[in-house]
Amino acid sequence: MIEEKKILVNIAYLGGSHGAFLKYFVDRFSKLTPLISESPFLSNGTSHSLSINYSKQVNRYTFIDTHGNVKNNYKLPPEFQNHPVICIIVDDDSLLNFTRLNYFREDDHEFTGTQIYDFNNSIKFSNKFILLFKDKIQNIYNIDITKTNILPKLIVRDFFKFMFLNFGHNSYYKATKEIKKNLNEKILPLLLSDIWNTEKFLKRITEIDKILNLQLDLGEEAKSLHIEFLNNIPLYKTFNRVNDIINAIKTESNLDCCDLDLVEQGFLCAWIENNYKFIITPNTRDFFKNTEEILEYIKFYPNHYKAMNPNLPTFNGIPNPFYLHKN
Repeated sequence: MIEEKKILVNIAYLGGSHGAFLKYFVDRFSKLTPLISESPFLSNGTSHSLSINYSKQVNRYTFIDTHGNVKNNYKLPPEFQNHPVICIIVDDDSLLNFTRLNYFREDDHEFTGTQIYDFNNSIKFSNKFILLFKDKIQNIYNIDITKTNILPKLIVRDFFKFMFLNFGHNSYYKATKEIKKNLNEKILPLLLSDIWNTEKFLKRITEIDKILNLQLDLGEEAKSLHIEFLNNIPLYKTFNRVNDIINAIKTESNLDCCDLDLVEQGFLCAWIENNYKFIITPNTRDFFKNTEEILEYIKFYPNHYKAMNPNLPTFNGIPNPFYLHKN
């Protein structure tokens, strides 16, 4: 009779938030599991290598399948109830870059992103993007992207701005909100923003280790692997780019904006409209070249154009009648 292996921990997460890496990390560095020496990383930065011989003592579970369908109403499956659970949380500080990875990371045998492609000053959509957002784009822009999978950049930037202006329209934010509803004191949270910082990750995983007694060896090898993990993430070196630009706006210093992708541009437009009342950012093909242009636009925005922004649900803490009417 083959003895069934004890489950050390289950890992629950939204696809794209590195649940596969966390599984590998725990399985590799726990003294309770067999030795793993192979690298988990594929060329797109995911930890989905099929060459790893896992112990089957660390399981993972995604709340949404690769087609975008919600599983079990964001609740954990019954078999998770009797074992420890780590739940990766897409927090506010990680939402922008989590969104970017879903739109720009290449697919593999397991990960299916929602890619958009730059195509001669227009944007071409993947099939998954069309499946998930065709109804929203039809409602907002009266465009049927099942008939045309290419749109001007200005439409796509505005769509991302809309997503970040009101998190109630952001599917990733709403999913995380539903997941958090179903958490209890036995489920250990791990913030995605902490996963993207070696010091914070090792500190939090040490806390979790003490609670669950995973017997993790968190020495230099574990630290080196985490640094390698970060360096393999597409876009990682640009994770702070928008924050740098926002700080430049606040300090009225000049910083180049030419390299921002469309998701970053949409996020920055949403930030401007949330922080400078009565101002709506321009919906044009070309984006601001630098923060000097942004500051100029804000400073000289004509008074006769200033009005309550119909995209914001509240204004000075009061429900916005233009937003309510529009919706």
